[in-house]
Amino acid sequence: MSASDNNITSDLIESMRVNIREQLEAESVEVMDLSGNGRHVAIKVVSEKFEGKSAVNRQRMVYKAIWMELQDQVHAVNEMVTNTPEEEKKENP
Repeated sequence: MSASDNNITSDLIESMRVNIREQLEAESVEVMDLSGNGRHVAIKVVSEKFEGKSAVNRQRMVYKAIWMELQDQVHAVNEMVTNTPEEEKKENP
């Protein structure tokens, strides 16, 4: 992997982070590159917008926020955690 590939990957990860944070008004967003090239990622989002939504609908909200990245570079989201702030406090006191 060349240095420019690494820049593309970090830009991609940052783009996903920003889009999720903005569109879901997220308290926190983590996007982890599992493959080293941005093709496989794990995502964790904490947002009040998830309140009252099913797990499937929460995931749809995240996928919608990163739709453009999924069309191009990202091959798969291997893992996704979507919590409300209240759920996050219970899981990580």
